[in-house]
Amino acid sequence: MTKKLESLNPRPLEPFLLALIILMLLVIITPSSLRAEIDPANEWHLLYPRIRDRLISKEEAKNKLKELEVLLKEFYLKNVSIKQDDLLCFPLKGYGPEAIGGKEGSGYQAQGYDFFDGNQHKGHPGHDIFIRDKNQDGLDDVTGKPVEVISASSGIVVSIHLNWELQSPIRGGNYIWIYEPIKSRYFYYAHLKEIFVKVGQIISRADRLGTVGRTGTNAHLKRSPTHLHFTVYQSIDGYPKPINPYMDLIKGISK
Repeated sequence: MTKKLESLNPRPLEPFLLALIILMLLVIITPSSLRAEIDPANEWHLLYPRIRDRLISKEEAKNKLKELEVLLKEFYLKNVSIKQDDLLCFPLKGYGPEAIGGKEGSGYQAQGYDFFDGNQHKGHPGHDIFIRDKNQDGLDDVTGKPVEVISASSGIVVSIHLNWELQSPIRGGNYIWIYEPIKSRYFYYAHLKEIFVKVGQIISRADRLGTVGRTGTNAHLKRSPTHLHFTVYQSIDGYPKPINPYMDLIKGISK
């Protein structure tokens, strides 16, 4: 009778079988759990200095950007209603297209530029937008106040750099990167003095981002008039390609 009862009791699982079951559960559960825990904006923020300083291969960086852009869009759509800005906002408060450097947007020179060349890139794939600052104190000569940088579009702040110092090799000085997930565009604002936003913050068109400054390897020099450097990129499968926003700035709205 005792032997019969013993035969009815389930045998304990062998250690290796138990380990196999645990491993299978981890394979099934872990990806979705990790996905939920990823902060895509902060991941982008951590990735960008590696791209900027050329510490990561182009292919690896491109693949990582592609993954993060999917997560950024998911995050954005969960937190805001679908919104697409048909018009850009001029990125300097109190200024308009007449402040854009060059003749009819001639300052935009994208030839030879590659995003993945980082701080060593060629070309000038953006526009310098100059403020009234003859004595180069960073204040508007008419108002006597700092000039506010405002967001050209809605999106997510994915990287900032603050506290630029003279010995720093970073060309953009204090900068902000914003990703607009609906059209998959990046907006880059460089040479700022103050920055009012933080990584992961969702912003709307015309929100305050910071103030124009004189930070950056060339922008701080006496020969350089005080300006905002403004660049727009269209991301194609994780590859940010510069696009000329000149006509969009001409047709856009000013605050």
